[in-house]
Amino acid sequence: MSKVLSLGEMVTAVPPGALVSFGGGGMARKPMAAVAALAMSHTPVRLSVFLGGPDVDLMLGAGEVQSLDFAYVGFDLLGLSPNFRRARESGGLPVVEWTEAMYIAGVEAATHHVPFMPTRSGLGVDVLEVPGHPFRRFPCPLTGETLTAVPAIRPDFLFIHATEADRAGNVRITGDGFLDPYLARASGTVFVTADRLVDQLPPDLSEHETTISRLWVTGVAELPRGAAFTAVFPQWPLDYAAAGEYAAHCGDAGWLRDYAAGLATAEPAR
Repeated sequence: MSKVLSLGEMVTAVPPGALVSFGGGGMARKPMAAVAALAMSHTPVRLSVFLGGPDVDLMLGAGEVQSLDFAYVGFDLLGLSPNFRRARESGGLPVVEWTEAMYIAGVEAATHHVPFMPTRSGLGVDVLEVPGHPFRRFPCPLTGETLTAVPAIRPDFLFIHATEADRAGNVRITGDGFLDPYLARASGTVFVTADRLVDQLPPDLSEHETTISRLWVTGVAELPRGAAFTAVFPQWPLDYAAAGEYAAHCGDAGWLRDYAAGLATAEPAR
């Protein structure tokens, strides 16, 4: 059964207030075309991201983020995320900061269909001192050791950009898969844009490749360079010039709107 969709069909499926997550990490394999289309749809959403970058920055700059859960948001070697920094400094954005290990544990809880996951991460760090955080310290019922309970992370929608996918929804990621395979299992709806759509993925994959089964994927779209300037290894290294231009201008609302419109109008092949 074909799961090929258009970018417009993916974005219009997202209702206001949905909990949305993006795959990839930092400046690598971010689903920027899908992010831009979502931002241009003027659908305010709640974001939950593991390793955010220009995806989160663009959504914040567009003013379409109601709240943000994150373990990291930044531009890696290019420094801070300008719109993220502005949102944090203004104090107007409801946020929950997770350690990376806590975020992974939250996703694992969702994949196991349990309400929380115990972890040692978070003990002795400030994320447990921020008012309103959702984490709890508790004694292990077996050993008495103090642990952290982190709630399950269950995105309503997950957007991933991949190296390749077949029309049935099987996905191949070359390079670091980050948390994408686990987020796919934790999420209610999974949309994937890919540099290439094929009839069938190759049967033999290398040790440097990650796959996601069609069982977890709702729809796929062929969108070459759908990650924009972020890296998709080995085909596309990080475009430092384009990334630098984005970082320099993304605080300008008019520039950001035009940039997002250009990405969002690149419709995938059917």
